[in-house]
Amino acid sequence: MMKKILLLCCVLIGIAIKPIYAQMAAAQQVQWAIDEKLEVPVERDVLWAAMKDYSLVEKLSNGYVVSLVNKDDIMPILREAIFKDGSKREELLSQVEDQHRFLVFKLKDTSLPKGIKSAQFALFTKEKGDAISELNWRVNIEGSKDAKELLILQFKAEIEAYKIGYTKYLSKPKSVPAVSMK
Repeated sequence: MMKKILLLCCVLIGIAIKPIYAQMAAAQQVQWAIDEKLEVPVERDVLWAAMKDYSLVEKLSNGYVVSLVNKDDIMPILREAIFKDGSKREELLSQVEDQHRFLVFKLKDTSLPKGIKSAQFALFTKEKGDAISELNWRVNIEGSKDAKELLILQFKAEIEAYKIGYTKYLSKPKSVPAVSMK
């Protein structure tokens, strides 16, 4: 009798677990179209403060982005990016995590190029130790293959400009040894 009860329990547990495995198999890991990283010689809090200071966007983007302006203050926050070529992009800032030092924004539908269904940026910071931090840009794009390839090239150019700008702005000046004049 005890064996039958034990066998019944095992069968019931097996049946209960099966839907859990089915759900886990259905869940997919996000495939990032872009995953770029940059190490900078500052603490994570300094990097995070710079990321959130919109007055620095022109310096941090090495002139690629001229301004970034919040259009409202209710989440998701509508903001407008203006680029050096005069073009504009509307974004929805949907997540700002001060505790974990990351943010997420997506392009507003009206700013999506033809053939693109959605485009979302996630920017993560990470303490690497001894006053070194990492900034990670991850971009997810949904749309047709050709439109996606073009947008990836555009976003990579923007990210490269930011890498140059962040490096310039956050790098400590190197000391030059004094030369004696005789």
